[in-house]
Parts: sequence; C-alpha cells; structure tokens
Amino acid sequence: MKAERLLEEIKSRIDIVDFISDYVQLKKAGQNYKGLCPFHSEKTPSFMVSQAKQIFHCFGCGLGGDIVSFLMKQETLSFGEAIQYIAKKAGIKITDYKFDRSLSEKREKILRIQSEAMRFFVKNLKSSEPACAYLNNRGIDEISIDIFHIGYATVERDALFKYLKKSGYIDSLIKEAGLAVADGKSASGGRDVFRGRIIFPIFNIQNDVIAFGGRVMDDSMPKYLNSPETEVFKKGEILFAINIAKDEIRKRGYAIIVEGYLDAIACHQHGFKNTVAPLGTALTVRHLQRLKLMTGKVVLVFDSDEAGISAAKRSLAILCECDFSARVLLLPEDDDPDSFLRKNGSQPFEKMLSDTMTMIEFLLNTSKGDRIDNVREALGIIANMKDLILADEMLNELADRSKINESALRGELKKIKKRSGLRTAETLRPAKRTLNREEHLLLSAIIAFPEKADNVLSMLNIEELKNETIRSIFKKIKPSAGKIDMNSLLNKSDDAERALITELSLRPGFDLEHVDRNIDDCLRTLVRKKFDERRRLAEESGNLALLDSLLKEKRRLIKGLHL
Repeated sequence: MKAERLLEEIKSRIDIVDFISDYVQLKKAGQNYKGLCPFHSEKTPSFMVSQAKQIFHCFGCGLGGDIVSFLMKQETLSFGEAIQYIAKKAGIKITDYKFDRSLSEKREKILRIQSEAMRFFVKNLKSSEPACAYLNNRGIDEISIDIFHIGYATVERDALFKYLKKSGYIDSLIKEAGLAVADGKSASGGRDVFRGRIIFPIFNIQNDVIAFGGRVMDDSMPKYLNSPETEVFKKGEILFAINIAKDEIRKRGYAIIVEGYLDAIACHQHGFKNTVAPLGTALTVRHLQRLKLMTGKVVLVFDSDEAGISAAKRSLAILCECDFSARVLLLPEDDDPDSFLRKNGSQPFEKMLSDTMTMIEFLLNTSKGDRIDNVREALGIIANMKDLILADEMLNELADRSKINESALRGELKKIKKRSGLRTAETLRPAKRTLNREEHLLLSAIIAFPEKADNVLSMLNIEELKNETIRSIFKKIKPSAGKIDMNSLLNKSDDAERALITELSLRPGFDLEHVDRNIDDCLRTLVRKKFDERRRLAEESGNLALLDSLLKEKRRLIKGLHL
C-alpha cells in the first residue's frame, strides 16, 4: 500500500478532536471546536478544530494543518517520526505500507537494539554495589534512577557485545548502533564502547532511547563519553531529559538549561522538572529550533567561574540569534546545580531562580572590559536578532543600564549591522503580503465547493496569478480538479499553503445560492486587472495598435465569462 493509504488509515482510526484534546482544552463552537492555541500565547481562543474536515487552524498565529502536522509542531517531530508515533497509537503496522520517509527498517532495528542495550545496563546496575554506592554518594535516589533508566557498563571488554549477539543481533548492527567497535584481540570480535561507566540513556522527544552517555566513577579521562552519531542520533539536536521535561516546560512557560546529565537529574529530583541539558556540546540552532516550539523563554544556569561565564555568553549569543528571551543564574563559586542542590536543597535554588539576571545585566556585570567594550559586546549580540520587538526591548534596557543615549546606541547598532552585512530594521520589515482579493475568493470557493473547480480552472490562467502561495495551491488542485481530496492536498502542501487551506476551510465563505455569481465576478475582475495592466504598459510605450487590440480582446473575454 502507498503512503497516502497509510495516512488515510491513520485519520480513519484517530479523530483529530480527540487527539488534540490531549493537548488543548477544546469547547464546542458551532460546528467546530475552539481552544487556546498551543503554539503561541493568547488569552482569547483563536484555535479552531474541525471534526468534519479533520483539520485545525489558528486564526491568531496562522498555523494550520491535519493531525500529522499538529503532532509535528507540538512534539517537534519530523514527518516520518510523527507518522510513526501516530500509526503506533492507532495500532497500525508501518511495515504493511510502502512508506520510507524517515521510517527505514535500519532505523527501527537501531531503536530496538538501543532499547535492549538499556535493559542490559539497567540490570547491571542492580548487581553492582560500587555503581549503586557511587549514585547514592551523588545524592541520586531510587526514583530518579528509575525515571532516567540509569544503568552501569561493566569493565569487561565485550560484555554488551556478547549479550547482544546472544540476543540475536548481528555484528554489523551492533557496531552501526554505536555500541561496539571491531576488535581483533577479543574472541568475540568486538569491543564495547562503554566500559566501567555509569550509563545515562539519551531519549528523543517521543521517548525512544537513541544513544547513551557514560561517566566514569573515578578521575580517569575522558570523564564523559557519548555514543557516536548514528541513523537515529545527532548530538547537536538532542537535549538530555527533553522527553521528561517537555510537558513541564510548556506548563511553566520556560526551560532551565544546565550543562550536564547530573545537573539535569539533580534539578528534576528537586522539583525543577523543566530542566534540560546539551550533551557535552554548546547549544546549537537545531537544539533551539526544537525547544522554540515549546517555549521562547530560557533560564541559563552556569557556574560563576571564568569557564561558566564564557559558556553563558556563547549560549546567550545563539539564544538571541534564535529570538529567545533569556535570563542567567550564576551559582556561587565552586558550585554547579548538582552540588548546590545537594548542599542547600530546593528552596534557595527556587529563590535564586526568581532573581535571575537579564542578558544585558549579565553582560554589563560580568565582562572584563571597560563599560564601552561591554556595551559593544551587547550590541553585537542584539545585532543578530531577527525579532525586532525583542531587540528593541533589549536596546532600551541597554540604554537604561549603561546610561548611554538610546539614539547613540541605535546609531552604533546600525554601524555594526552594516559592517556585518546584517539587515537593519528597515530591511527586516516583512515584505508586503501579496494576497489578491479575487484570487483568495476563488480558492475559497473551490475549497468549499470542489464541484466548481473544473469550471474555474478552465477559465483561469494559473501562471498569471499574483500570489505565489495561491498559485502553488491551484497547481496542486488542477490534476484532481472536481475531486479535491483534503488529506492529499494537505500532505502535498508546505506550511504556508496548509495554513491558507485550513484558514479558508474554517472561515465562513460563500453560500451555495450565490457562489456562481461570486465566482463570475472574481473572474471578470481578474480579466479587467490583467488588461488594465497591459493597457498601461501599451500607453506608456505609445503602441496604439496593441492598445486597440487589447480593448477588443478584453470586451470579448468578459462577454464570454458565463459560468
């Protein structure tokens, strides 16, 4: 069966209203359902869900689509990941369908072997007194051990490799999953990647174990070791504990970002369950793109030593580039979140979270340069921001705290942008949206009345449509014309097209009694506009023969427009 059949089967088994109700409190509103949008902050509900059409649209932020695109946005999943998740929920076997968009057999096998390896590590921990004692000394309780599925890799050279082979996994898959490497010295032919380490499984956002991090229990190096990148694991995309923290991040409205596994676990154990950590790397744009779908606010928690301050500055730069509102908490000297919470408990940490520094305050107070250098450093970060409102707020704060005239700061900011080739506020303003009224109405008419599509398309030159999004949608509709399949159309469309299709589907439009007259009026107006433009060009060039020809053609076409 083809991919389209899989999507149809999913939508026939799972109702979009029931599915979205797990995320949004929906109330009946006429034929549809309404609630607060999960993708942006609002006080008045503008998020609509149609049970009849199995689509959603937010009239506030403009996002729209079907059950799959909702899950992609809500859980930060790829198309393939969303299909996989939803098919499993619907009790559908992916293998019954010819569907290979991110759903390779190899990926499935790697996920299974990672899960098997996790069970092996967890079992090892229970029988290792030194590993249990280490975790106890670090203040990690039994509940956290269970929640995070913490395990232990023994010092034996090939214990996991032999276990996985005995469990039926082939050598090449074990190595491809990043769990072992080839080793001629070992009788089994393989050597475990993780040996003699506490193991922290790394999960993706839909709770699949995709990799591992390992920490030694002594002072040997390297202290931390992560799985190599695989088909399912990209280190620069995954935040540790995101699978556990995602709901709390949405609930609290912000994420706490710390530096390491133990810091994140300590925060969760003490009640700060909106905490995540990168995997031994700096924050990346990909980390933040995924996080942005949950929140636009972050609190960075770092050590107050020079390394911690430098790391915070690097993180702030990329957070601002991705238009996050960021604050900073610097812990007392010689403390990280793990050690601070173990010594002091949650209340002092909670108090410190309520008294964090803004980015501007942090840069002005912690930089070693003179005041002007610190101001320029802050301006350099602001210059990279795309959100002009957020950038303006930060510039106002910089003027207040630095006591430098705001107009002088704006002038300096403009120079920095010019030197860096960045766009200034004038060029950053969004381009005017070309949404020709008649084109909009025609698309609305054939979405509401698909049986009218053949007549409209026979009279319409799609290539002459001004709006790119509408032109693209009409091209997708043309092959099926009178048999418009909403599911198929949404699946072929990009985000902008889906948003417009769902908006027009849910917005009140034409009634059947007047639709033919409305379509006729729109087509006539488009003809007039086209010939008015060509006439203007003919007049400007002085081509009287062309002008006369155009006027005759215009009269003939308008007279012939009877739908």
